[in-house]
Amino acid sequence: MNPVELMLLVIREHTPESIWTDAPLEPFRRVANTNRGDIGENFVQRYLHRHGIVANRVGSRISAADLEIGGKLFEVKTASEDKGGAFQFNHVRLDRTYDYLFCLGIRPDSILFDAWRKGAVSEGSAGTLVRMAEGQSVTFKLTRKPATMKKIEELPGWMLKEVLKT
Repeated sequence: MNPVELMLLVIREHTPESIWTDAPLEPFRRVANTNRGDIGENFVQRYLHRHGIVANRVGSRISAADLEIGGKLFEVKTASEDKGGAFQFNHVRLDRTYDYLFCLGIRPDSILFDAWRKGAVSEGSAGTLVRMAEGQSVTFKLTRKPATMKKIEELPGWMLKEVLKT
């Protein structure tokens, strides 16, 4: 056995089983964190367009919001399911100007979402916000379990009812 084969054997022995192994959406886990947000925003925009709902990108990566839908500004956060079975939506900011926080959760074989008015997020309706770093109060993380979120197939109806009021 050559050294590379031996190293691969040792790596396999020390690598825990993953819910992502051979899963349909496993490639999402290989994408750099900085690109996951762009993927989430682009997916939501295209998914809504395919259902006749106009969603426009707003500004750049550093803009206060990501999408504009029906005159409302959305901050989109995207996360993959972790080994504990939850989503960690990072860098939630309450000091930015947007109307809704939209969380897109990517599981190994499905996609979930949830969204709240910004005021509801700051009042705790979305869940407990935890500071991203000790001693600062600008960026937070929001942890959500899959059972508390909606299937992506419900998004067009939710958007029509809650945002577009049709």
